[in-house]
Amino acid sequence: MNMELCDYRFYFSGRELNFAIYSDDPCRARYLESIALPIGPGRVDVYEVAPGTRSQWVVIRQKEGGNTNLRLFIRRGRKFLEKQIDKLPRALREKIIKRFTQLLTPASS
Repeated sequence: MNMELCDYRFYFSGRELNFAIYSDDPCRARYLESIALPIGPGRVDVYEVAPGTRSQWVVIRQKEGGNTNLRLFIRRGRKFLEKQIDKLPRALREKIIKRFTQLLTPASS
């Protein structure tokens, strides 16, 4: 079963833990809460992503330390279901990559 965008939470605590949103229509990152870290005085802010009303796809690039990964969600009716980018039809995959070439490059430090 594919996970839905509404089920995911994304985290931000600065340079080492953050995310970026790419879509074909403006989206919103909604702040949900702040969680205290078990070690030290730091906190992590928790967000959910709300797609735009005309969005057909949303890509979230997550960075955690030196690791970066992508999560791609495609609209199916009212839901946004997670898909693997290499499983998309070629035309859609190329359209996304062409529009956001930075998805192919590592997140800047």
